[in-house]
Amino acid sequence: MAQNDHSHLHGSCSCGTFSFKTRKAPAARFVCHCLFCQDFTGEAFSDVSVLMGYQIEMKGTADLIHKKYRLPPNLNRALCAKCGKPAMETMGAGPLKLVFVPSKSFVEQKMLPPVRLHVFYNRRVADVADDLPKYSHYWPSQFAITKTIMGF
Repeated sequence: MAQNDHSHLHGSCSCGTFSFKTRKAPAARFVCHCLFCQDFTGEAFSDVSVLMGYQIEMKGTADLIHKKYRLPPNLNRALCAKCGKPAMETMGAGPLKLVFVPSKSFVEQKMLPPVRLHVFYNRRVADVADDLPKYSHYWPSQFAITKTIMGF
């Protein structure tokens, strides 16, 4: 992890309507190349940092537009209604709720964990020149994300 449990990070969407602060550093960070992420972000991939729902406090959630693509995964993706940029994605509920935040939304970039892997690499728009593991297709990608979040 990039920092200790007593540190806080904060950030927002492009216009600041949606903002957040965390109670600890994200548990994991990865890059997703799936078609849903490409559509949601308008970019070739999505670099996301993952937190447990209880570790993040969010403001401006009433100004978010929610979009679901299909099940599974049961991701609820939210865009800011004002700037139109991705704000966050959620999955699960209660103590098992996960929040996926675009890594570029954090102010403290140097305090984020490093990117650990690429998933849905078979959907990439362009090759990525790094030495990180690259997983293709649904199940290998899902297992890799789960292992990364769980810290295995």
